[in-house]
Amino acid sequence: MLNSVDNVRKQIAGRHPAIDAWLNVRRDLIVNFMQIAGLSLHSVKTPAQPLSISLPNFCDQLIDYLSAGHFEIYELLIGAYENAEGRHLSLSNRIIDRIQETTEKILDFNEKYGSSEEKDFSSLDTDLSELGLILEERFKWEDKLVLVLNILDEPVTQQTKIPA
Repeated sequence: MLNSVDNVRKQIAGRHPAIDAWLNVRRDLIVNFMQIAGLSLHSVKTPAQPLSISLPNFCDQLIDYLSAGHFEIYELLIGAYENAEGRHLSLSNRIIDRIQETTEKILDFNEKYGSSEEKDFSSLDTDLSELGLILEERFKWEDKLVLVLNILDEPVTQQTKIPA
């Protein structure tokens, strides 16, 4: 997942500051996911927090990422597609439908683990494995949505109209 986000960041870098920032947040989200899942990254040297603190913090970060995608980035991209005379608008709508399918599953994970209340972590390993697959699928669709920018004639700019 880290290699994928880094590749997309290289291809899209500088097209739009909001997309650059969103991809940076995604990278941080992946690193935090890997820490929560107990995977070791040689480049990450953050002291471990108790799961009762780190898991709700991760869930907050996850929801912030979803919100930025749905309420800022996707609208920005659809505006760019519309400005390109709709040639890719139907493709973007199909991709967003696929992304929405993952949103529901991610929200279920957040509902289960997002609060700081005492939790039963007996199914956490299974739930994290499933979440990892869901995130991987989501990131694949988001990358397709973002990479369509490379084939548009007009670069995304601050002046790109965002649909109401």
